[in-house]
Amino acid sequence: MNLKQLCEGIKLDPDARQILYDYQMDEPQYQACKKQFYANRYAFFEKVKQTAGYRQLFLYLYARFAADVHEEYRLRGIDDEIYFDTFSDIQIWCLTCKRDYGEYGIEEYHWLQEHIQLRLFRLGRLQFQPSALERTLEVDGRTVFKNQIVLNVHIPSGESLESRSVEESFERARSFFRGITPVFTCHSWLLYPGLSEVLPQGSNILQFQKEFIIYETDCESNQAEQRIFNQPRSDRSQYEEHTTLQRSAKAYLLAGNKLGNGSGIKMNPIG
Repeated sequence: MNLKQLCEGIKLDPDARQILYDYQMDEPQYQACKKQFYANRYAFFEKVKQTAGYRQLFLYLYARFAADVHEEYRLRGIDDEIYFDTFSDIQIWCLTCKRDYGEYGIEEYHWLQEHIQLRLFRLGRLQFQPSALERTLEVDGRTVFKNQIVLNVHIPSGESLESRSVEESFERARSFFRGITPVFTCHSWLLYPGLSEVLPQGSNILQFQKEFIIYETDCESNQAEQRIFNQPRSDRSQYEEHTTLQRSAKAYLLAGNKLGNGSGIKMNPIG
């Protein structure tokens, strides 16, 4: 896999592609960066952040790392559809960087390292990340024990959450992760119960909530405001109102309510 093939497969923005094609780094430098990434990613992050134009450097390195791991996908028998879907997050976060910082690059470098290390895969609409449960949960008379491997669900931006595409993703995950008991967890603003007062009852987000048993909420998280308005503000009257969701959420917040996070779990029915 080369950079051009990767860029075409993930549909990277043309201006971002040009940054990759023009970036000057010799092979020994690249291999040194790659070695440090796998040896000590936190030291790697700090070193890159000391570089002028570090967001473009993260974009370049992550694109090359992604191209390199294609061989590991092939050895594991994972098809190119999953490969390109998974690394399409580079395009998503590159556009987010352009929106938030006025330049193409990567700021979400902590997040994208999960993809490079084959700890997260996109299967259709949703992303799945195997991880050990941090604590024992008792939900609906069933117990999921601490350290059991579960599948964390993440929802990449850019597409609607239609019920059919969501269910297809869960089905694909059950097949893809055959050695893992299909217990799904999700920690997201999309699971915050207060959204039922903001969104119409038929909304895809509320339908998505019904996939999970919500066992915990965090009213102090500002993830919802980050996702809905792009940049949280202390003065909520300054929030934009370009979409129906923005208008409804702004009115809800100005009325003294909060939008937080919800944590949910999805298990196969018994029997």
